[in-house]
Amino acid sequence: MKTDTDVACKNESIKSATPMQRTLLIAAAVLVATSSLWSARETGAPSTIFAASLTLVIVTLGLAALTFSRNVTVRLIVIPSAAALVFGTYINTAYSDQAAVYSLCFTLLGFFVVGVAPRLRGAALALIVATTFGVIGVAFALLATDATLAAAPLFLLWLPGIALAGGLAIILEQARRRTLALTSELERRATSDDLSGVSNRAHINLLAQNEFARARRYREPYACLMLEIDGFEVLKSTYGLHTTDVIVQVLSGYCVVVMRHCDSFGRLSPQRFLALLPETEGHGALTLASRMCQDIAALTVKASGQNVGFTISIGASELHPSDRWVGDMLRRTEQALDDAIERGRNNAVLAAMPPEFADTDASPDPHETTANTAS
Repeated sequence: MKTDTDVACKNESIKSATPMQRTLLIAAAVLVATSSLWSARETGAPSTIFAASLTLVIVTLGLAALTFSRNVTVRLIVIPSAAALVFGTYINTAYSDQAAVYSLCFTLLGFFVVGVAPRLRGAALALIVATTFGVIGVAFALLATDATLAAAPLFLLWLPGIALAGGLAIILEQARRRTLALTSELERRATSDDLSGVSNRAHINLLAQNEFARARRYREPYACLMLEIDGFEVLKSTYGLHTTDVIVQVLSGYCVVVMRHCDSFGRLSPQRFLALLPETEGHGALTLASRMCQDIAALTVKASGQNVGFTISIGASELHPSDRWVGDMLRRTEQALDDAIERGRNNAVLAAMPPEFADTDASPDPHETTANTAS
């Protein structure tokens, strides 16, 4: 069963692997092809070396093109394994009669495929492919002539290098997972409220601004709710801090469940919360707020051996063309919340429209639209 860390590690590997894969593949193709062509010209090697070098360049550029693929398997497993296959074949073709160079090239190939592979599984498969081609190359070289038998120890020098590359792959994977876990924890602490687990003040305000900008750009309806626990300080002094903590957690859990996947919910202060409702008009937000008031009033929280009931007041508002930034909308929402508290609490109020829209016939003033659940 995959954990959240495994999924996050895989996603992070995909994001960071592409530039590294592409750079290493192109650099290796150019370096190996250039050096082999130069050495072939200087030593008078047969034309097969030229053909093999050009083939290496073409195939490696094709592997670099595969880094643009969105397929996860291709980028995590196929590319490093194919790189080991291509370069292993080339090494067997070009350097089978040069034991020291052959050993050095396979050792470097082991570290190369570890660098190309973004995950441990891909690195392991690539190392297996490289080792297999190295063994095949050694076997053919030993069977070719008796003279190569003396060079057998040199051929096997790459085995410790391959093993060391495997150990490096394990170390890199462990370091990657530790880094990801620390990064995830820092992001969680920077964006989440410790007590309730919902977005903290800074994060929910950022989400509010982003949703506001998106709604204005695409001219979509957008509403928000501001909630406050009624008599929070009285509850704290009467029942204690532990009870109010449980109330906050229960309220947060209820709001997260009752809202849609596209909605956002965060805590602004110990007793005040903000809910963002994209693609929702004002009267729809008021309907939701009224139902939330009724549901919360019917709840009973058991804490410290006592059954405690509590209520909430909610202010709602919707986006208007006159709003220039999200603060305009949030100010109306807060004013609606203050009106709900003044009207006896345990009710929801929809904010009045801006003054320039208040007298138009097409847009009636919804300020008097109040859902009182106290009765």
